[in-house]
Amino acid sequence: MYREIKVGKESIPMKATAATPLRYRHVFMQDVITEFTKVNENYGLAIDTISKLAFIMAKTADPTADLTALNMDAYISWLEQFEPFDITNAANDIVDLYLGNTEGLSEVKKKARGAVKGN
Repeated sequence: MYREIKVGKESIPMKATAATPLRYRHVFMQDVITEFTKVNENYGLAIDTISKLAFIMAKTADPTADLTALNMDAYISWLEQFEPFDITNAANDIVDLYLGNTEGLSEVKKKARGAVKGN
């Protein structure tokens, strides 16, 4: 899934694919799903996880990015373009893109639920 997400003053192209969790694990040595299960306990961890996820999805959407060169230094360099709360303010949109939530899909899901119920 592809979407441009407003992060601070920038509109950042981001793309979530089946490779997103694999790239996340490769770059950060963590499982993104495991990290999301921990976020209810720690707000700071939630923002850290979402920031890392945004980095992976932004680089995936960039056709000029060398995806084999992603590392912690590239992540920190990417983060430096934003103000302190830019990622926090865009967190819902970032997570929605990763989880595949869009308005178009929501309508399809509602229709599918209605069909199952016999409506």
